[in-house]
Order: sequence, then structure tokens, then C-alpha cells
Amino acid sequence: MTQAPPGDPYAADRALAQWAQARGYTLQPAPDLRWYQGFYPCVYLPRIAKVGREIRAAFGEAQVALVEAFEADPIKQATGDDRSVTAFLGSPRLMGRVAVRSKAGGGVVQELSSGLGSLFKGGSPGSVLGDPTFEARYEVTTPSREEGNQTLPMPLRQLLLQATWRGILEIRAGALIALMYDRKSFDPASLDGLISMLGQIYQAAVGAPPR
Repeated sequence: MTQAPPGDPYAADRALAQWAQARGYTLQPAPDLRWYQGFYPCVYLPRIAKVGREIRAAFGEAQVALVEAFEADPIKQATGDDRSVTAFLGSPRLMGRVAVRSKAGGGVVQELSSGLGSLFKGGSPGSVLGDPTFEARYEVTTPSREEGNQTLPMPLRQLLLQATWRGILEIRAGALIALMYDRKSFDPASLDGLISMLGQIYQAAVGAPPR
């Protein structure tokens, strides 16, 4: 009986490179960790200890970087929750500061910490933004209710709720950071979905009409 030849171990790498080239993106196999760490401190986004591959792209005034990010938390490493694909978007149209984290979907460690945090933080859904519908599904941190509502306008909240979006979203002046819990693979299909959702989030945040 003849054994089938083994699969091409570089097929996935070639497919990613071809996908990036076809879309005009830049694929970087060894990006600068310090550039990403320059975005800290963050409210909910775990600190990045190591980075893998990176995709960079420009969409009008928005500059986007998608990176394989790894945490140093040994518990998350044991459960497989230490790896993510995190998106960093820079734009002068972003203003204000707000951080959002879904209460479900972040893995065992994150959901346990969120549950314990809610016991000590106090307050009921709606106490931050005055929006109990949104705050029943998402933790929100912002300097003030006024700034939170300006930075997280109703179209963006509706998008996140209707898409059943699960992850972390942090917006500050000039930058937006997004981590989607259900997109952890650095492959063309997953990255296409992440870029599409990132574009919708950005458009809803700055009030741009959908393209």
C-alpha cells in the first residue's frame, strides 16, 4: 500500500503571503514588540509579552495593524487563553476615552475575574453610561458618563449588541484597540472577518457612513 505524500508544511504561510499581497497589505514576520507596548496602560486589554506575525494596512485616514499577541500569564497559557489576534487602529478622527469588555466569551480565567470583579465593584447595569441594556452585556470604564456616551455613540452600541460581539474594545484620542474572542487564528478567512468588523466599529465610532 502506497502512503500518500505528506502535506506541504509551508502551504499556510504561502497562502497568507499571497492573500496579503493581493490586498496590498504588508506582512511582517517579526514586528516590534515595543511599538505595541507603547499603547499601555490599558483598562481591559491584557499586556502583550510577545508578538508573532503582523499585518499592516491603510484605509483612508485609518492606519491598521493586526498582530498575533501572546500573554505571559501561566494560567492562561495552561488553558490556551494566552493567544489572541489584536487590532490597533490609528486615526485623528478618534476622540475621547472608553473601554468595553464583554462579560462572556473571554475564556475561563477572564470570565472568573469578571465575575469576581462585579461582586466588589458595585453598581448595577446602567450605572456608567445610563444604558442598562448595553451594560448588562458589557463592562464599561470611562472618565465620565458624558465622555463615555460621546465616545461610544448609540450606533456603535447597537452594532456590538446586534453582532453579538464578544471581546475587548478600547478607544482613546487617536487610537482604537480591538480584540475579538472568536477570532484567534492568523489566517486569511479570520483576518478578513476581523478587518471587516473593525471597519464597521470604526465607522460607527466616528459617525462615517457605511461603505
